[in-house]
Amino acid sequence: MNASNLAVKSTAKLSLKNKYTSGIIAASVFVFALIVCSFCVGMTGTVFGKAGMYISALAFLIFLIIPLLAGYVYWGVRLVFTGESEPVLIFKYFSGKTHYLKSLKLSVVITGNLLLTGIILFLPYIFTDLLASGKLFVLFGAQIPIWASSLWTVARFLKDVAFVALFFASLKYYLAPFLIAADEEMDPLEAIHMSKIISGGSKRSFIALAFSLILYIAACFLVIPIIFIFPYFTAAYAVHCRFAVASYNKSVDSINRDDVPSFSADISFWVIVC
Repeated sequence: MNASNLAVKSTAKLSLKNKYTSGIIAASVFVFALIVCSFCVGMTGTVFGKAGMYISALAFLIFLIIPLLAGYVYWGVRLVFTGESEPVLIFKYFSGKTHYLKSLKLSVVITGNLLLTGIILFLPYIFTDLLASGKLFVLFGAQIPIWASSLWTVARFLKDVAFVALFFASLKYYLAPFLIAADEEMDPLEAIHMSKIISGGSKRSFIALAFSLILYIAACFLVIPIIFIFPYFTAAYAVHCRFAVASYNKSVDSINRDDVPSFSADISFWVIVC
């Protein structure tokens, strides 16, 4: 059984006590990188069109944003587990070739899997959109039927369904950055595999945690700059993942089966129980 959201958030807040400044600095680095990448993607789109924009966005995501995000998760894990909070920890996966290749492997595999899943999920929308716009009929030299325009509503519905399905599909990977941060010897492929297994019993509580933070998320757009919220989000994520892994390990121990994998890294830390 996973810990309550109250326990997760209380522990996250306590772990950040007297360390919020370093969290803000780390968050500022990450947000600045996002802004620079967005600017570069926009400029690429202006020069090379949509194709260039999409390619550059994918490249920045794989080679910079995800490794940097993994480093920010590493910062959160070290903060919660050991009390370390130096902002430089966010560059963990840029500190050496081995570390970077490890984060790059994680980035490529997750991004590739989600791209393939996204293509499959969006195929019904793409096909319906081609029918609604008449492009499919023009391609085959056929007359566009009157009923084709009525498919716009169906196409929009299928698009929304595909986005929602892709979001839920991505949740099976949410533990992977935590796992490679908590166990620095773990291979990214193993982390992804373990994330798929563990998230089966923890993603509901993760979604519930996200909804419990909805006011903070809204504040990012309305009142509070996001750099003041990111440290709290990251700490809460690390605490939640620790509970999810501990709960999974406990369930594995209870069934007493050697063929079921467990996460063996030391993930013990102090916690507020509410």
